[in-house]
This record gives sequence, C-alpha cells and structure tokens, in this order.
Amino acid sequence: MRPFPITPEQADAAYTLLVFHAGAPDDLGERHAFVIHVSHPDLPCEEYRCCRSLGWGGKFRNNGNFGVPYVDCYPEDLNEERLRIIATTNKALRDLFLPTPAPSSRNQI
Repeated sequence: MRPFPITPEQADAAYTLLVFHAGAPDDLGERHAFVIHVSHPDLPCEEYRCCRSLGWGGKFRNNGNFGVPYVDCYPEDLNEERLRIIATTNKALRDLFLPTPAPSSRNQI
C-alpha cells in the first residue's frame, strides 16, 4: 500500500495533534524533523516514533493500511488508557486528513 500524501502544512497540524493527544514532545526540532520526514515528496517516512504517552513503541504510521495516517503502539504496551489515547488521536487524524465536506445549500431544508 502507498502512504497517504501529506503536505508540510498537514504534517505540522498532525504534529500538533500528536502533542495534544499522544504526548509527542512539544519541541521545535522534533516538529521540524517530523514535518520533513513525513511530508517528503519522494520518500515519505511510513512510521515515526514520537508518541510518549503510547510508550516506547508509540508511532505515527502512514503506511496505507487504514487509508489515512494513524497512531498505534506495541501490543504488549496496550492498556485502557492507551486504547483511549489511540482512539482519540486517530479520530483527530481522520478529521484532519479526511474532513467532512460542508453541506451544499441544495441539500439544506
């Protein structure tokens, strides 16, 4: 599967979500590295380890498995709190990468 194409602006917004929801380091150097790696036009990074709240195995993945980028962690590190973090973060990432189109005026009653 092919990675979802990510613009630098989307990568920056995704990193903000990772900081807020998944405990990624709120560090300008880390943000810059993330943006460069995941939005590279020729060789986009398919996985990036950055999610502290998800343990050492917490990763942002863009490998095409679920259509859009997502986060996960090592199965042995899963617990209720991490499952909640993963669900919340992945919903925010889906909303970022697949925004719901605004209803057209023709569809309104």
